[in-house]
Amino acid sequence: MKSISKELVGASAVPIILSVLKNGDSYGYKIVQRVKELTNGEIAWKEASIYPVLKKLENAGMIKSYWKVEENKRPRKYYTILSEGEKQLKQNMHEWNLVYSVFNTLWKVNS
Repeated sequence: MKSISKELVGASAVPIILSVLKNGDSYGYKIVQRVKELTNGEIAWKEASIYPVLKKLENAGMIKSYWKVEENKRPRKYYTILSEGEKQLKQNMHEWNLVYSVFNTLWKVNS
């Protein structure tokens, strides 16, 4: 199967990341692995590619980062969703549901 277009992956990055964080705080590598797992490997972000998105979300006040140190492990930068991020996620959910609805209607008519 052909890989998902860069444009679609890029357009979906924010709502995907916010959705992962809505389910609990996480760090970059773990977010990448969760998305890979949820998509059966069809979306396989490179870890470094999500950090600009995380930074953008943090600068916009949608998420906040903090350092967490666990025993015998190196410190990790975790991210948590803030109320602005939850508002954005709600908006994104509405938008994606609308687009899905349009495609669903069109594809039923044309199949």
